[in-house]
Amino acid sequence: MASCGEKRGVEVMEANRNVTIGIDLGTRNALCAVLDGDRPVVIPNRWGRASTPSVVGWDEGWIVGEDAVRLSLRKPSPVWWDLKRKVGGDFRAFCGGKIYKAENLLTPLLGVLREDAEAFLGQFVSSCVLAVPAGFSLSQRKAMTQAAEEAGLRDVRTVAEPTAAALAFGREGRFLILDFGAGTVDVSVVESEGGVWQVLESVGSARIGGYDFDLALAEWLKERLGFGALPADDPRWRTLILEAEAIKITLSSSRSCDWTPPAMGKGSFSYPSLRIEREDLERMVRFSIRRIVHVVQKMWEQYKPEHLLFVGGSSRMPLLREILEKEVTHPERLSLCAEESIATGAALYTQGGKKRLLLDVLSGDIGFLRDGAPEILIPAGTPVPFTARTTFVPLRSGQMEVPVFQKLADMRGDAQEERTVLSLLELEVTEGLEVELRCVLSAAGSISFSVKHKNALAETPLSPKNENMEATSDFSSRQRIRALKLRLTSLEILLSPSHLDRLHRLVRCIEDVEDEDSSLEILETVVKNLEVALS
Repeated sequence: MASCGEKRGVEVMEANRNVTIGIDLGTRNALCAVLDGDRPVVIPNRWGRASTPSVVGWDEGWIVGEDAVRLSLRKPSPVWWDLKRKVGGDFRAFCGGKIYKAENLLTPLLGVLREDAEAFLGQFVSSCVLAVPAGFSLSQRKAMTQAAEEAGLRDVRTVAEPTAAALAFGREGRFLILDFGAGTVDVSVVESEGGVWQVLESVGSARIGGYDFDLALAEWLKERLGFGALPADDPRWRTLILEAEAIKITLSSSRSCDWTPPAMGKGSFSYPSLRIEREDLERMVRFSIRRIVHVVQKMWEQYKPEHLLFVGGSSRMPLLREILEKEVTHPERLSLCAEESIATGAALYTQGGKKRLLLDVLSGDIGFLRDGAPEILIPAGTPVPFTARTTFVPLRSGQMEVPVFQKLADMRGDAQEERTVLSLLELEVTEGLEVELRCVLSAAGSISFSVKHKNALAETPLSPKNENMEATSDFSSRQRIRALKLRLTSLEILLSPSHLDRLHRLVRCIEDVEDEDSSLEILETVVKNLEVALS
């Protein structure tokens, strides 16, 4: 792979007039890559680095990347980390008088990645291949695609992260790929022959990742320093998490680490240095790593692949390699940097302007509820594209609502399953008249439905209600008050009793007035000014 310093952006542009960038939007860091001829090149960001922190903040406007990290270390602010793990879920954030889902908050970050690519290439970019975890549901993939489209990337295709890594590996054969990143783990078996890349099986989890190990080590450091409970937006807690990540990286190549705690906040004092052993960290993470190894072992025995490939920064942990070498096989690394392989593989997906043939599999059962009972339409592991049909006889006439769901099993081995509603179909049915429901799943991961009644000559397309894909909407006044109360709570210990009493009386008054909007704007301004003054 060519390093970013080997070519100027204008030279890359000459070889890529209709350029498509590859994006690895990781939980902790995001990377972009582009093809220079046949070679992938990682695009540097505006800070002069290969990777951009996947962090988004709000301070009179969107702040992303390293600027958002610095904001979180200066003062308690609306700054969001590990957003990728929250995509398609119940997470909601408040800023600027609106609520945002995780995917909405990722849009400013994707916009910055696009702008940095344009600055490097010297031309507009509107096309990308976005790598997503293999274990993402269809609704999560759609949410990621919509976030990229809102960031100005109109032509967006997705590729599973392990498949992108296999493209970067560039060899034929059967591989088991362990993609162990900061926020997700994917274990996939991919087979390559004659330019065709086929995923045989993928399992994943958004509940295990290197970020969880950082949090565990940060808790351990907090106890050693004698800190009490720290709010999630406390700059000291954010500092400890970043320090824990640095210590974890050091312990991947050293048996021990002498850590000198940094100064944290106003009035802080010097803390004694700590000697941290690799065994200290391994005690915290051994159980999680054992679960990952168990899944790798099962898939290795079932598919008998030729290679076990490591992808993702968390795969560098010595304990993981040690257990795999003993119980499975010797793991291999891509010739590329482990952190860059997914971005470069996504860029290779459109090599020469021609789309490679990638055959993916469905990561979780797709089914629907009929009279309250689940029925599977397309089972997990089915190669896509795929068309499924099912028939049933309604018990009554009128309008019938049919929820369509995807069921994802977690790889952690605790038999926990998540059922995500993809669509809500509305059918007009007649009692006793047979109905055929048709479901088409495309190679790109989009899903469509049609219905055909008995003796009808043609099928009727259905327009489902995608209730879980709603756009951002305004906060109600009550929700805004609750959000402000949470922000006030973190300031209580810094306020005098008289000031605190005046603020609480103001909140109670606003809850009782009819015209709340202007009063809420005033209160939001007061809270923000307090946060700035007390930081």
